[in-house]
Amino acid sequence: VNAALWQRNLDLENRLNVKIVLVRTTGFGDFNKAATESIAAGSDDYEVLCGHTRFNISLAAEKMLLNLNDVEYLDFTKPYWSELYTSNVNYKDNYYWAAGDITTSFIRYIYAVFVNSRTWQNYHSGVDLYAEVEAGRWTLDTLSEYASGAYADLNGNGEADDEDAWGIVMQKGHVLNGMAFSTGTKYTTKDENGDYVIALNNEHTVNVFMKLHSLFYETDYAKMLPNEEFDEKSKNMFVEGRLLFEPHTFGFADNTAVRGMEDDFFIIPMPKYDESQEKYRVNQYDGVPLFGIPVTVPDERANIVGAALEAMCSMSSDTVIPVYYDLALKNKYSRDETTARMIDLIHESITADFAFAWGDTVGGIMNIFYDNIQNKDISSTLSRQEKRWTKNLDKLMEKLSDE
Repeated sequence: VNAALWQRNLDLENRLNVKIVLVRTTGFGDFNKAATESIAAGSDDYEVLCGHTRFNISLAAEKMLLNLNDVEYLDFTKPYWSELYTSNVNYKDNYYWAAGDITTSFIRYIYAVFVNSRTWQNYHSGVDLYAEVEAGRWTLDTLSEYASGAYADLNGNGEADDEDAWGIVMQKGHVLNGMAFSTGTKYTTKDENGDYVIALNNEHTVNVFMKLHSLFYETDYAKMLPNEEFDEKSKNMFVEGRLLFEPHTFGFADNTAVRGMEDDFFIIPMPKYDESQEKYRVNQYDGVPLFGIPVTVPDERANIVGAALEAMCSMSSDTVIPVYYDLALKNKYSRDETTARMIDLIHESITADFAFAWGDTVGGIMNIFYDNIQNKDISSTLSRQEKRWTKNLDKLMEKLSDE
């Protein structure tokens, strides 16, 4: 992947006669500080900002970025720009940030479900799970059905612990957010004026919450692990063949132990809520890299920057992302039509939610599931928080408007 990135950058520089100069910061706070001070001073230190969604997206609300829809050569209808993601983290036609195949992290942060092939064959040898997914039958209930029966007390101590075999293990953290999102949970919707409104306080959200609570706290085959323990423990279970379903980001496949495991694995989307849900909904870890252009960049120069970003994203989609897929999937993306079709389905299903992306500004709305998953009474929490979320959301939209 590094070689493909190096070649992409070299080809871009030669093609457009530009020079890529990377300036790193040591933390998200340092990023905001450096960008804010430079832009406030009218400096030309930076011509492109690449920020972390959760911690750096707020720069757009401070009027520090150009509207990318006013920059020539950028075309967000192209598939490599993930228009659904970009449109849903911005407000109306004011596109201050964009995301897509320009970085491998956009792919690495996709939430999906890893399936241990050997364990799957042990329990469900007659079932083609890819076919189930493509037929739209991959739902929370289906996941629960296939995971049931996979628990085994391997160490024989009579206790359900980390040394046993499990159907599914979940992180009490951002991965749980990813599964909640996939079930059609909407944090915001748009009204007739294109304004966002809070959409979380409803029966569907409660039903999703209760189903997830029941799965991970009321069954003997599913386990919830603390955020800080999840990566290491679930990885060991999966690599050793003691875990059927591993919900995680694509980046899980980057792990040396996962790449070297003896068992094969395959990747499918996070499940739908039920079969009536029209499509799979794929979202990502809240650190998706966002690209913006500071307001200090003159219009003519901004168009050159726009051309460079457009070319970089297009070239990445053609030459870098396929290499990453093959690395993550043990070369199956390029030689296995079924695997390639499944990964393309996941990629095409990527979307975002405005309040989820701007979660801290709206009031921590993105963490509603993992903050409360152990408690059964989510309805009162939703009702109590809705007014505060709405107030914060309205203030944010006012800042992002043209007025």
